[in-house]
Amino acid sequence: MKKFILTSSITFLTALASFAANDSIPVNRARLAGPFTLKQPIIIDSTSVAQEKYSEDKLIETPLSVNAADKMQEKNLASWNLEKGTLNLASFTVNASAYAKASIEIKGAKQSKVFCDGSAADGTVSLAPGEHKVAVKFIADSTSIDICLKNAAKEGKEEAAFPLTVCSNSEKVAFGMAHNLGTRVTRDAKLSPSGKWALVNYSWYDEQNKVQYRTELCDLMTGKNVFVGKADGWMPLSEKYYFTEEIGGKKQLITVNPATGTRDILVENLPESGFEIAPTEDFLILYSEKKGPKKEEGVYEILTMEDRQPNWRNRYALSIYDIKSGFCQPLTYGYKNCSVTDISKDGKYLLLGVYTDSLQYRPTTRTTILRVNTQTLATDTIIREEGFLGGIIFAKDNDTFIAKATPEAFNGIGNRVPEGMTPSMFDYHLYLLDNKTKTVRPLTADDNTSIESMLYSHTDNILYYTAERADSVLLYRMDLKSGKSMLIPQPLEVLNGFDIAQKTGNIIVHGSSADVPYRVYAVQSKGAKKPALVCDPNKEFYANVKLGTVKPWKFTSKRGYDVTGFYFLPADFDANKKYPVIVHYYGGCSPTSRRFGGGSHYPAHYWNALGYITLTVNPSGATGFGQEWAARHVNTMGEGPAQDIIDATRQFVKDVPQADADHIGCVSASYGGFMTQYMLTMDNPFACGISHAGISDHTSYWGEGYWGYSYSEVSAANSYPWTRKDLYVDRSPLYNADKIKKPLLFTHGTADTNVPIGESIQMYTALKLLGTPTAFIQVEGENHGIMNPEKRTKWINSMVAWFDRWLKNDSSWWDAIYTPKKL
Repeated sequence: MKKFILTSSITFLTALASFAANDSIPVNRARLAGPFTLKQPIIIDSTSVAQEKYSEDKLIETPLSVNAADKMQEKNLASWNLEKGTLNLASFTVNASAYAKASIEIKGAKQSKVFCDGSAADGTVSLAPGEHKVAVKFIADSTSIDICLKNAAKEGKEEAAFPLTVCSNSEKVAFGMAHNLGTRVTRDAKLSPSGKWALVNYSWYDEQNKVQYRTELCDLMTGKNVFVGKADGWMPLSEKYYFTEEIGGKKQLITVNPATGTRDILVENLPESGFEIAPTEDFLILYSEKKGPKKEEGVYEILTMEDRQPNWRNRYALSIYDIKSGFCQPLTYGYKNCSVTDISKDGKYLLLGVYTDSLQYRPTTRTTILRVNTQTLATDTIIREEGFLGGIIFAKDNDTFIAKATPEAFNGIGNRVPEGMTPSMFDYHLYLLDNKTKTVRPLTADDNTSIESMLYSHTDNILYYTAERADSVLLYRMDLKSGKSMLIPQPLEVLNGFDIAQKTGNIIVHGSSADVPYRVYAVQSKGAKKPALVCDPNKEFYANVKLGTVKPWKFTSKRGYDVTGFYFLPADFDANKKYPVIVHYYGGCSPTSRRFGGGSHYPAHYWNALGYITLTVNPSGATGFGQEWAARHVNTMGEGPAQDIIDATRQFVKDVPQADADHIGCVSASYGGFMTQYMLTMDNPFACGISHAGISDHTSYWGEGYWGYSYSEVSAANSYPWTRKDLYVDRSPLYNADKIKKPLLFTHGTADTNVPIGESIQMYTALKLLGTPTAFIQVEGENHGIMNPEKRTKWINSMVAWFDRWLKNDSSWWDAIYTPKKL
């Protein structure tokens, strides 16, 4: 398990004095590896190759793994009967409930070395909150040993608390950063055509902060799971999985029988490209990247806004590759972007999306869908230059289609927002298209959902789809004849994905819940059979971790509608205590969901473990609550949604008496970072705030971010800096900076291409000139999200340290990370 230390080491002191109880914590139980009898090596030369004289002091350097005691039984130190002169290793776990400095004092050792989280320690250690493994390697000087943790931060101050505890193996530990990064996140779960087998892929960061990927082959008949080295997916018809491998300079497409392990080469020399296997297994769709014209060297012309993006000038050429003959038929030619959105079950047709720009009219990208005969390449147009399309698939036959699109699509046939409002372009719904009758029928326009993904099952002629519903992502089935949808029962609150077996219609889902790490289940479309657990990659990892309680919450605003959310209480919640509160909210148009712990960037369980109550609010403007609710994001620039968050926070601290109304912090990113800044310009209940990659000036973001103008098509539909000064200027925090009086932290990746770092720089500059308490953290080389695990750890800890500083009146952690400087 990865541990996080802010400085490099622990002090080791051989002390004969008695331990002062109020300054220290004795280690009563630990795991012991040893005794190991030490023998003097054969002295070939009196001097080593390093030119050092031999000394018995070097016996402590005898190699012994710091993990040697991990599987030993934990025992009382008083029961140990050590042999003088032997080498031993004592191992125990400490938990820091807050930032701490500690030293270790030892009695009964002739020589010793201390390790913390696998690294040698020499000096005072600064421990980030969470679990830390300590190992003491020692040569016994008597039959017993005493180990004690000493408060190195006390410095003679009686009020200085020592937030360390020694954990027993049987005790549950608090959620720490090691759990935040080490959580196994499911990436994919696919069923074989018969539904008897599943491939589950997940990833996590290991103790060395390296990303690890693992694929499990699951036998759904026996419940036996095994790890497989390579598996990219299932063949559509045959009961085999496939992967690619380069052998002798040739890229091969290889299939494997899961029952026998037999490997067969399907394609011996696959062209270097991405590919999709046809449902009939007789051809592939190849995607080959073609290089566009290079920019002039040194001084060059930008052709359009997207031309600032790396590789934008490149395009993908599509081909049909016949598996039997190896013949590769070019499918497309030209400079427009194209993609295949679906292939018909019989392989006779495919749907080809062709994308064009329309910069003078919203939306600025439009899609034409062609139905292509795979034998003749003859085409007919299904949809022409639709700007609000999110995807399209074949349904019951080759003339019926299901489209995922926003309410303005198809001339607004599915638009349900009141007159004068503009629908959100992130709010997706389903439409049934009949090519024979040339009709379009909206299917979910009246549902309070927003579509995520969709699959059509030919086994039962039912459409299956996942959709946002409030703060969850759930699975539904729909009979296209009646147009009625039904929720499919399954135990997870937020689905990452699902799959359907081609031949049997069996279903598999994967995802998480606010307090349940990622899992995979087999579920039934109908019937009373309970969902069956297929894979639980986090079972062992979380076996000894205590999590807080998650509760739903809502209130009715003064404007007459309900605002919903949920909150996390610490695992050791004491109803008689007051807790500072961290408020989190959406960073764009999508709701802040109930995925496990809020995700690894804003980890609610970690905040809980550090003594905070965490409230998540989904204000108006989020998708998944109905069209009118989502439309409140459009042309408001925070007006309305910000007041929802402020009012919700004030009501929450009344409803939950343990929430400290005087110590509330707020945090979010991107558009949510803007919301932090914007709310602090208003009358608000917050004691401090954090804006990560937040927009401070809508005009500069609109023109400078890679997607600034296109995102503004959503948030400011048909509004521009030259037409709506009230939105772009008056509601930009930069032009209201003098109204901010509360401490505000800015964090930003230096390589952010979505919201350029200048958005934080200019707002930080304004607050510094105004004398408002502020700080600015730049994360070197990171883009919009902080992906490097070591940098993410320090970034998250920096945010908690900021909250500690202003909500707990404790700047020790902040000062340890960023040493105070006078310049």
